[in-house]
Amino acid sequence: MPEYLSPGVYVEEVDAGPRPIAGVSTSTAGMVGVTQRGPTTGKPKLVTNFLEFQTTFGGFLPEPPPAIRDAWAENPTEGGRWWLFPLAVKGFFDNGGQRLYVKRVFSRGAQAASGTLGSGLVSPITQDAAAGATTLQLGHLVGFTGTDDITVFRGSDNVPIGPAKITAYDVTTGRVVLNTGLQAEVKTARGDYVQKGARDATPSLRFSASSPGSWGKGAQVRISPAVSASLPVLPDPNEGPLFVTALAADAAKDAVSIEVNEVTGLDPDPLPDDVWVLINERRFKVTVAQPANGRVTLTFPAGTAHAPWKTGLTVRRVRRAGAGAGRELRISGSSRLYAGAVTQLDTGDKLTPLHVVSIGSDDVVTFDANTPDLVFETARLQLIESTVDTRFADPGGGSVTETFRNLRLTGDGPGTVVGTLASRSQLVLATTLTGLSTDPAKFPTPGKGSWLPLADDGDDAYGGLTVGDFVGTDGGSGKRTGIVALEDIDEISICAVPGVWSGTVESALVTHCEQLKDRFAVLDPKDGLDIEGIQTFREPFDTKYAALYYPWLVVNDPSTNQFVEAPPSGHMAGIYARTDTERGVHKAPANAVIRGIRTPGGIAQDVAKRQQDLLNPKGINALRFFPNLGQRVWGARTLSSDSSWKYINVRRLFLFLEESIDEGTQWVVFEPNDEALWALVRQTVTNFLTTVWRSGALFGATADEAFFVRCDRSTMTDDDIANGRLICVIGVAPVFPAEFVIFRIQQKTREPELV
Repeated sequence: MPEYLSPGVYVEEVDAGPRPIAGVSTSTAGMVGVTQRGPTTGKPKLVTNFLEFQTTFGGFLPEPPPAIRDAWAENPTEGGRWWLFPLAVKGFFDNGGQRLYVKRVFSRGAQAASGTLGSGLVSPITQDAAAGATTLQLGHLVGFTGTDDITVFRGSDNVPIGPAKITAYDVTTGRVVLNTGLQAEVKTARGDYVQKGARDATPSLRFSASSPGSWGKGAQVRISPAVSASLPVLPDPNEGPLFVTALAADAAKDAVSIEVNEVTGLDPDPLPDDVWVLINERRFKVTVAQPANGRVTLTFPAGTAHAPWKTGLTVRRVRRAGAGAGRELRISGSSRLYAGAVTQLDTGDKLTPLHVVSIGSDDVVTFDANTPDLVFETARLQLIESTVDTRFADPGGGSVTETFRNLRLTGDGPGTVVGTLASRSQLVLATTLTGLSTDPAKFPTPGKGSWLPLADDGDDAYGGLTVGDFVGTDGGSGKRTGIVALEDIDEISICAVPGVWSGTVESALVTHCEQLKDRFAVLDPKDGLDIEGIQTFREPFDTKYAALYYPWLVVNDPSTNQFVEAPPSGHMAGIYARTDTERGVHKAPANAVIRGIRTPGGIAQDVAKRQQDLLNPKGINALRFFPNLGQRVWGARTLSSDSSWKYINVRRLFLFLEESIDEGTQWVVFEPNDEALWALVRQTVTNFLTTVWRSGALFGATADEAFFVRCDRSTMTDDDIANGRLICVIGVAPVFPAEFVIFRIQQKTREPELV
């Protein structure tokens, strides 16, 4: 009860009337099967189209080696053609399916492919250059000093083109000046690169495929240093003001002093004894004389050489960042840095690697080593991190490329190479090794080239695959495998293990549906069965939670561009979803055109009417071809011997009603169990069933004919109430399919007319 403790106006919210029940989805499917790659741990993954399936789980599977193929395909009781699973998934989406949860099955002996990096300093060439050229455009200058001996390599075969020496550089453009012309042309399309020194084979970083299987041998990874931020160096506060002036008179070559125009800030009193100026992009140390007649004399140290200059040439002061070498600098934007960050200081004539120790107040950054003697405000501090690129071309269809930028090389948390790949990459994982260095000149590098193929270990180990891998084990939420893992997803309402006819697997799938009571299974028979064979295959089953379809379908395998027989369960799950979306779960998923199969001849075996006369009473749903009508589903029966539940749509309608009422009345739990609550429950359920009846899902001309809802003293005893039980009795009249359409025609004779 609300409390009113002081005078005032109180606004209260109160519940009014029954709470609505929202119908649950009935078109979400869950499938278990062998895929080329994809996650092997965690809950089943949702895919909403076949391209998304290929991106996450890979493309079509090749037929396994004959010994493994025959061990499965020729086993009539515990076999299957599990390598057809991707074709079944494609059939699901071809037939109107929109949401599919996939749980990958894999052999316990499967291994992930891997590759190990050493270290070295390599930079790709990003612009073609002709033989004899003295400049090169590089992808980065991380780890270089600005005066380095390098070797130019041809990327196609890693053959050296020739040595050279860097004499000048521009970090902004990546352009370097060489002391000699190139011995041969270089091409970016060929993957040409430069290398400083030799590569070290000591393992520094290991990449492995994100999931086990031989697919990983087709994956490649590249890690390269990258500048995440370029931060300006701030001048020392004691350096005084900045000024920009111009020559007031011509200056001869190597003149000891020059005259410049007097401007604000150009006064020796607030300036230090030695001042540095920038003339024609070159720094000079000068002493400043007192202004006279609107001019100021700047004097160079003895022996300073320079070119002749003309009047009007700009003279700009550059201030020092500190008085001599030290471990501290003031950096603008120091918040981008962090303790342990790898940086590179660019003073214009030299590149110096530094590691950040701490970031203090007033943008003061402390490094692990001394900076150069002279650092000016024109210098830039570059934050060095890494970029990881991955790529995988799937021979079975589809390809994946990924790029992850601004990653720290060490550590395993968010933003690091290890942590980011573990949480975001679909292709690779990373592990740091003892040889990993934070020195930019010893960056992780493959033994040759720049891309590392994951060529070690990858193995599918299909020879160790068993029916137990499809059934799965229960390790708790998020740790279940196989069919058992479908329990983690409450939204699933249609289940299948396409291509597997093993009695153990299909019994496990049926048991899964019977225990959860909110989903329906679609089973596959063995391929190639005749009419007697399919009847024999059906005999062990008696369940109202599953349906069986015969025969298999003929589809095109895009990976080989050949027609193959495929299990019908994937296509049928899609038809279930399509029918639910277009008409509703009360409509039988039959008399529907099968999409995504060969036209004509998309059904592996012809089923005539006289043959279906034998199959239909036993709950075997036929897939048939009709002239001018196409290839259709021609059956809608479950595998139940109970005539009350012989129709698929009736069973699935009740699953829909039960799950919707279950989820929509959770608010009732722990409410006072009295007349007021009973009335609310009755009204809530009545409103929901009225909506269902109006959609055509229930039989009856009026709502009273279609259903009843009782929740009162007639449904509960005093003992029920005392034990906290609220019992609501619901009766529903489902709409049965018009399975047999009968037109009775009789001959009408003309009667004589009397005049």
